[in-house]
Amino acid sequence: MRSLTEFLKSLPGVMPIKAADAIYYDHVLSDEARRDIYARSSSYLDNVRLVGPDAAAALLAAYRDGRLPMKRGAKVQEAPEAEAYVVEAEKWRAENAERRRREECLKNIALVRERDFADHRFMDGVFFAHLGKGGGMLTIAGIEVTKSLRGFSSNSRKTTGWQVTFSWTGSDGVRRSSGSELPPEAYNRGNDEERNWGLHE
Repeated sequence: MRSLTEFLKSLPGVMPIKAADAIYYDHVLSDEARRDIYARSSSYLDNVRLVGPDAAAALLAAYRDGRLPMKRGAKVQEAPEAEAYVVEAEKWRAENAERRRREECLKNIALVRERDFADHRFMDGVFFAHLGKGGGMLTIAGIEVTKSLRGFSSNSRKTTGWQVTFSWTGSDGVRRSSGSELPPEAYNRGNDEERNWGLHE
């Protein structure tokens, strides 16, 4: 999905920053349309806001009506990029519904599906939300999924990098796993029996 800034830039002649301010402070959009503009993630470090299909249609209508701040001398024109985005409304609704489902999975494990298991970052969030730190086992979608951790110390032994692995037997009977790459510490001398001489114990 497009960010609010990207969508506003696809409207010829619009001043994106002032237009964003107008959305929130000058009531250019209805409350309902404005609710379809939402944070990309729950992280306070991520201030990117995404434009849902209803908000996009409302913004395009506001642009055509001349209700968005424009650059000096600019006039309303055809906006093919914005129009194409609005046309794909059902695609964005489906993507948004999936995003919300995955967010709710952190509260309700019953919403997790077997196809989610291959996304180790997502699974790490699910396990953390339901078990806290460390490894363990959860029964998800009727399948036992195990989270395993493997630590690699730095040469100074002051820090540890972790490899996270999830393993399960799928509904088709096939054993599967997903996980993170080896951390940089895994390649240190201290984790290589042939090169770890002379290091602190």
